[in-house]
Amino acid sequence: MSAPTVPAAPAAPEVTPGPPRLAAADMAARLTAPFARGADRLPLVVRGTAVAPYDFQLHTAQFGVTPRPLYILQARQDVPAGTTVTLGVRGGPALSLPLADGLTAGTSVPLPDGTGILTGIQSGLAGPQEDWWRLTAFLGTMGRLLWAVGWERDHLRRQLTRTVAQRSVAHAYGAHLDRNGAGLGVVRAPGETDDAYRRRLTVARRWTLPTPAGLTAALNDAVGPLDGVADPLVLDDTDAELRRGLLPLRVAPLDLPPGQSVDLLGTIGTDLPRPPVEEVFHPGLLVALSPHAAESRPLPGTPDPLLVQPVVSAAIARLNLFASRSVVHAGYDPTAADARATGRAVLLSHDTIPASRIAALAHWSGFDLVTHRPDGLVYAECAPGELLGMETGDGTLPVDGTTTLSVRPLTPPPGSLVRWYLLRGGAGRGEFVGPAEGASVDFRGKAAGRIVVVAELRLAGLTASATRELVIRPVTVADNTAIGADGTLDPDPPSPMPPGEGLHPVFLVRHDDPAHAEYGTDAETHRMRREVAEHLDGLIALVPPATTGKLAVRRDLSATASPLAKEARELRLSHPGLPLGTLGALAHRAGFSYVRVAGGVVTVSQEHQDPVRVTAPGLFRDILPIGTTVPLTVTPSPAEIGAAGVLGWSTGDGAAALLTTAPGTMSVRGEHGGPAWVQAAYRVGDKTGPYQLTVRLRPELTGHTLPPATRSLIIQLLDDLRPLGVEVVTRLLPGGNP
Repeated sequence: MSAPTVPAAPAAPEVTPGPPRLAAADMAARLTAPFARGADRLPLVVRGTAVAPYDFQLHTAQFGVTPRPLYILQARQDVPAGTTVTLGVRGGPALSLPLADGLTAGTSVPLPDGTGILTGIQSGLAGPQEDWWRLTAFLGTMGRLLWAVGWERDHLRRQLTRTVAQRSVAHAYGAHLDRNGAGLGVVRAPGETDDAYRRRLTVARRWTLPTPAGLTAALNDAVGPLDGVADPLVLDDTDAELRRGLLPLRVAPLDLPPGQSVDLLGTIGTDLPRPPVEEVFHPGLLVALSPHAAESRPLPGTPDPLLVQPVVSAAIARLNLFASRSVVHAGYDPTAADARATGRAVLLSHDTIPASRIAALAHWSGFDLVTHRPDGLVYAECAPGELLGMETGDGTLPVDGTTTLSVRPLTPPPGSLVRWYLLRGGAGRGEFVGPAEGASVDFRGKAAGRIVVVAELRLAGLTASATRELVIRPVTVADNTAIGADGTLDPDPPSPMPPGEGLHPVFLVRHDDPAHAEYGTDAETHRMRREVAEHLDGLIALVPPATTGKLAVRRDLSATASPLAKEARELRLSHPGLPLGTLGALAHRAGFSYVRVAGGVVTVSQEHQDPVRVTAPGLFRDILPIGTTVPLTVTPSPAEIGAAGVLGWSTGDGAAALLTTAPGTMSVRGEHGGPAWVQAAYRVGDKTGPYQLTVRLRPELTGHTLPPATRSLIIQLLDDLRPLGVEVVTRLLPGGNP
């Protein structure tokens, strides 16, 4: 009897991508029965390019009302920019929904209110549309509110996923992919696409290099014993210490030709994407331009006075740093077809600076989109920001000191209510003096540290807020008390550097200000970490000019000194003309990480910072014009470091390039608009640098000279066996040439 035939397993059905979570649906599912009507929703079924037939009879039967649906279109996967979705509507014309910026997976957009029954969906994207889209109808007011609240959550969830994915070569893109390549020492070629560069990086990650142990064993097997010492050769790939300094740069155009636009990242073109529009707006929250920052010269037919949103007022104030007294011809104009309709853009010119230059300077000042119009005026637009402004003075006040905080505009729209709140996340404490309502309030500092103040304006269905951080500084520090940089009392002092990672003495600086400080009899007290010296300068500047005497600066140089004192990160201070508590408060204000008043002195110490500084003295606010070359300065200089370290330069993000313009001089050139950075790094000590191996004899063979034939054999083997791209340093092998 033959064995029974086992039927073949049915083919697995095709599985479309799982629907992304919709925050509004999650929240609606947690509501109780009284909210069921308002939170009711109907997921629609998409098959191919059709939307399966549906109606709202169940909702009507349950709740006795005919719903007015709000349709939400959600992306199941990342949708490319420029996609247009066309939706068929029963009994009416098709609905076209352009997505200029695309959509990330999980995020959504609403269809216009009043859209009828949907019958189909097309987008030009390959494959069934159910792989790309999810449609949901929210049938009540509560559902609409939940979608509005949950949209940001959906967006942030996707952005978090994308941010984490940048660690992976498979998912990184653009500048993030460049950083992955920097870690592998593989630099993107000019014009190389993300896809081609990613393939090279994938190969580099799989590349199996010979290990130092394997290479050492191969060399010793070939050379054999020397003077009775087996395995005479040692390979060392321990990297030397690197001491770095980083200079962030922003490369920007020097001029913007007529008809051209530039966005915040420095992209230049004729049809750049516009910044997003604000969700809420009220003309009563606009502010008048300061006559100190710009001259108002309205065009005929333009509303006067010129009003703008606070974010535009701040950008014009920054423009005043580059080109004082620019001319503003138009601000808020409800009839305008651009962002002037909400006061988020202005038309600019200048009496002495050409329009092409003032357009570039507006870009430097932080406007998100700048256009040099053919009529010679400059259109400058900001992305939506806080609708409500706030004036806080210089943002600092002493403990028990009082300051007045006010909103802008100082006279809010009629019928509005302004309330003030405090957010405390650290040591700072304060309180409002009197009612926490109105256009202005008085605020008193109660404890040192930072505190966040929020002003919230409500007007009918509009809510606008402004958030600022205030710094409350101590007036005195009590005896036997310490204070941290954030105002925390009695915190732990800064941690010493790990064993073997101490700073080389060549990176210490000499502090010498005989007019304001005395250092005792030991000249070594003058030597300290650069970050300590900078804060010491700040403290000296804070001492009142009429104070009698000089600041006494001491550094514990004894054998029992603390680890921080041995690292030159700790000083002991006193002043004959100041109480210790007052001196401690000034030291805290100067920025020292840790200040302690005890034992008749003020002990200050500082968190570790990289001791190298990179500057470009010819730049203002670190803006590098495209096509401009400026020299770079590194402190300490190679002459000061001497033989203790080797200087290397690097740059990244592609907007700038390094070049040597003279012997010993490094310069940076702006290539195209965008962020960039320059790094100077000293390799300290006799250890090797990255991608280097050092070969030497064992310590037992000190004084031994290799025969020429043996040394030649070692060099030959190293040339054959060394990993590709790794330099082998042989200067420590005695005999012959390096």
